[in-house]
Amino acid sequence: MQADTLEALVAKLDGVDPVQALATLKAFNAAVRTDVRFDPNVKDGRSAAPPQDPPKSNWANPLDAPPYEAYAVTCGVTFTFGGLAITADAQVIDVDGAPLPGLYCAGEMVGGLFYGNYPGGTGLTSGAVFGRIAGVAASA
Repeated sequence: MQADTLEALVAKLDGVDPVQALATLKAFNAAVRTDVRFDPNVKDGRSAAPPQDPPKSNWANPLDAPPYEAYAVTCGVTFTFGGLAITADAQVIDVDGAPLPGLYCAGEMVGGLFYGNYPGGTGLTSGAVFGRIAGVAASA
């Protein structure tokens, strides 16, 4: 959505309380420390102090230059670094180290594959590899 004013923008948003949204936007704008110079290259301390919760500690800029835009967003877990311990046949292992009968694991739920980071596409690879292993073992 796009509008020339914040008031017009919040009025266009489905599923959003326009009164509360406008109050939140105005509170944010009022909280931005415009006395601190914006510098995107370093943690600049240009904050939006309380009542923002959580406070914005750096790179805060007031929303004061039209056109204003709003985008629908969602979040999700792309990958997990934890997960379940499994046997070589993808059978889930309990806390005592024993395989759980009939319970198999594949894909991103398999633990111990990565630490700290992972190469792109490995979630799909893990799903294909361990999915096949688990399927063969479960059907046996």
